Amino acid sequence: MKLNALVPKKVRPFLGKIESSRMFSRFGKKTWWIIAIFAALMIGGGITYYQMNSTDTQTATADTLQTTTARKGDLVIYASGTGTLVAVDEVDLGFKTSGQVKEINAAVGDLVSAGDVLAVIDDSSTQVKYTQAKRALLELTSPSAVAAAQEAIAAAQTDIILAKNQLAYLISPAVYHWEIEVETSKQAVEAAKVALENSPNDKDLQEKLTKAEAYLDFAEDKLKGNWYYYDHEYLADNFTSYDKETGKKYISEPTDADIAESRAGVAQAEAALKEAEYLYTALTGGEVPEDATGSGLTELEQAKLNLKEAEVNLAGTTLVSPINGTVMSVDMSAGDTVGTSAVITVADLSQQYLEVFLDASDWASVKAGYPTEVIFDILPDSTFTGTVTQIDPGLYTESGSSVVRAIVQLTDVDDATFNLPLGTSAAVDVIGGKATDAILVPVEALHDAGDGQYAVFVMTNGEPRLQMVQIGIKDLSSVEITSGLKQGDVITTGIAETQ
Repeated sequence: MKLNALVPKKVRPFLGKIESSRMFSRFGKKTWWIIAIFAALMIGGGITYYQMNSTDTQTATADTLQTTTARKGDLVIYASGTGTLVAVDEVDLGFKTSGQVKEINAAVGDLVSAGDVLAVIDDSSTQVKYTQAKRALLELTSPSAVAAAQEAIAAAQTDIILAKNQLAYLISPAVYHWEIEVETSKQAVEAAKVALENSPNDKDLQEKLTKAEAYLDFAEDKLKGNWYYYDHEYLADNFTSYDKETGKKYISEPTDADIAESRAGVAQAEAALKEAEYLYTALTGGEVPEDATGSGLTELEQAKLNLKEAEVNLAGTTLVSPINGTVMSVDMSAGDTVGTSAVITVADLSQQYLEVFLDASDWASVKAGYPTEVIFDILPDSTFTGTVTQIDPGLYTESGSSVVRAIVQLTDVDDATFNLPLGTSAAVDVIGGKATDAILVPVEALHDAGDGQYAVFVMTNGEPRLQMVQIGIKDLSSVEITSGLKQGDVITTGIAETQ
C-alpha cells in the first residue's frame, strides 16, 4: 500500500500544495510525505470527529480509520504441485553390435554393481574383424614400414636437390638465389610490420623494419640486375645451339612453360618431403600437425580408426552395468538375435526422488535447497519431508501447459525399507519460507517507504503514529514483522469511506 492511500480526499489538495512548494524540494519528497500524511490524518481525524458529532448535519461523508491488532502466529509460504516417484539415475543398455544372445546373467529385481556383466552375445565374427584390423595396423607400423618411411625422406631430399638444380640452370643460379632472397625479405618485412603494429613506440622494432625494407630494396635491385645479365650473357653462354644444316648458331632459350614446369617440380618435391616426414613422425610417436597430408599418413590414420571401431564392437558384445542399481527390465532370452536397441534397464533406487510439476506462476517461489512436504496418494496419512535438488532453467511443457519442473529428494526415509514402486504419485508442497510464533499484521497495514524501508501507523492515545518496521516473509494476506512492533499493538489498515 502506498503512503498516500491513507490521505482523506478532503485534504489531498492541501498535500498537493505542500509537494509543489519550495520547502518540499528542500527537505525531500519522502520526508515531507511522511510529515504531510501524518498531519493530514490528524486533520482528517478531526474532520471525521466533527462530522460524527455534529447535530446540525443530517447526511455527510466521513472518512474512518480501520484498525487491527498485531498478533502472534505462524506463517508458511509454499507452492503446491504434483509429483511422481522416479529413479534419478536410470540407464537403458543395448549391445553395440548385433548377434545371437549367448548368456544372460541378470533377472528383473536383481541388485547389480557397476562393472557386472549382465549379458553376452556370440562374438566370433566380431573377433575376426578385430584381429584383421589389428594386423593391418601392425603391418603399417612395423620396423620395415618405419625404414621405408626413412628411405622415402632420403629420396624426397634427393629429388628436391635435382629439381632445384634444374630450375637454377634454366633461370641461372644467380637469379634463383636472389628470387629466394626477395621472397625471404618480403616475409621479414611483413613480420616486422605486424610486430610494430602491436608495439608502435618500440624503437628497436622500428629500426628492424627499416633494415628489413632496405634489404628488400637491395635484393630486388640485385634480382633485376641478374635478370639483365641472364638475358644478355647467361642465355648465350648456356643455351647456344648449332644448326648443322645451315651452319649457324642460335640461342635455344627456355620457354616460360619450361620454367613453370621446373618451378612446379621444386614445389612437388618439397611437398613430397614434407609428407614423408609427417609419416615418419607419426610412425615414431611424434606430434603431427592437424593439417598434415599424405596418402601414407591417411592410410595409417584410417587403420587406427578401424582398430578402434573393432575394439568398440568387440567390447559391445558384452553388456556391462555402468552403475550400482536394480534390474528393472530384461527384454530378451538366450538364443534370441538382437540388434543395438535397449534390452536391459538398470535404475539406482538407493535414493528416493520425485519429479515434480508446479504452476508457472510459482517460478519465483521454488529454489534449489527449499524444503518440501510430500503426501503419497497411497499413503494419505503419512507426510514425508524432502529437499528441492534441481529446477529446470526453463518452463517445461506438460500436457500442453507450461509448468515448472523440479526434482525433489526425500530426506526422512529409510532407503532400505522404503518400498513404494516407481511411478507412485504424490502431492508436494514446496516451502519457500516459514515463520513460527511471529508478529503478524495484514498486508494492507504495511506501507512502502522506499529504499527497502517499510512503515505502519500505530494508534497511540487514539491518534495514528508513524512507526518504521522491518519485515520478514509475507503472503497475499499477512506479513511478518521482525522488529518495530509488539503483540497487541493497534495499527491502521487504511481508510474506509462511508456515506
